[in-house]
Amino acid sequence: MKFICPKCGTKQEVVGDDTLCPMCRTTLIEVAPGYADWLMSPNEAIRRFEIVIAKHGLPQVWSSRFKHEREAWIAAVWALGLREITGSEYWIEVETKDPPDCKVRYVDSSPGYNLRGTINVEIVEWDQHRPDVMDVIIPKCANKYPRDFILVVFVRNGKPIGANAVHQAVKSLAVPFKEIWVLGLVSVAGAKYHMFAAHPGSRKVAFGLLEVLQKNISQAQFAQFDKKRSKRTEMTDRGMVHLPIP
Repeated sequence: MKFICPKCGTKQEVVGDDTLCPMCRTTLIEVAPGYADWLMSPNEAIRRFEIVIAKHGLPQVWSSRFKHEREAWIAAVWALGLREITGSEYWIEVETKDPPDCKVRYVDSSPGYNLRGTINVEIVEWDQHRPDVMDVIIPKCANKYPRDFILVVFVRNGKPIGANAVHQAVKSLAVPFKEIWVLGLVSVAGAKYHMFAAHPGSRKVAFGLLEVLQKNISQAQFAQFDKKRSKRTEMTDRGMVHLPIP
């Protein structure tokens, strides 16, 4: 297996139990070959995108080059908002073969044993080039998607949005999605977000991103589902993992 030293950057093939860096004796961390099968905490997905912003700048991060990192960030903010509603813990799995854009994973223990849960998330961004949010929702609803898919609309242009108006407009559509959510930043101070379900029902939540990140700080950075399911656990905490950031 390939490992890397988080201190000096030395890369090393490791066979057996010797996972200390040969140069500085720091504990090596595993190098992930790609996004597939790796579950990130929402905190980690948000941290990674903040690094991308710092490295490349805001105009660049909206390009297709950083699609996976940006959509993981949107899914992570949405998942933290959902956590405020449900109290459940969620993980982000980046999909490199669309659709969906991301999978939000969780463990459901309500039957008395653990089941792995998956929310297939399709993401669309409402930018400054479209005057109305329905200009992005209508084309999405015109396509065919599996009935378990959820659409998350991220408001990227800073425009105010009326939840009631969106509810009424969506009612006239043949919606292929299980749910439609609208997520947007309402205040830069404290990174205040608001999200609401445009279909079905009227669930909504407002939250400060910094506050919910702090609430979720104990969640492991990376995890993987166990290959064998059991009533005891289905997920392995992988701790720190080196997953290259573009």
